[in-house]
Amino acid sequence: MESTFHDWAGAGWADWLFMLGLLGTGLALVAGVALRFAAVAGTAMMALMWIAEWPPAKHLSDGTLSMSTNPFADYHLVYAVVLIALAAAGAGATWGLGKVWARLPFVSRNRWLL
Repeated sequence: MESTFHDWAGAGWADWLFMLGLLGTGLALVAGVALRFAAVAGTAMMALMWIAEWPPAKHLSDGTLSMSTNPFADYHLVYAVVLIALAAAGAGATWGLGKVWARLPFVSRNRWLL
């Protein structure tokens, strides 16, 4: 995947999508709304960032050591698990605007937006 990520790096569309994804996920988490969608989107972003760094690799493409210490307890994976746990626990209804959000007619018709 190295060549793919090198092609994407610095591309305007990739930068914009990445920043909008971070903004959307962050706003959803802070407000406590649409946590299921935010957890899916945030986990996908964390997985792509984990793959882009590829912690299991012992050497980088130029032959130098990657200095990866623990490829499976990487912070990207920890953040993804936290996102899923927040959505599964319904944290938005307890600490955010989740109850108000759930009562909106559009959201009650589209349960995936919870």
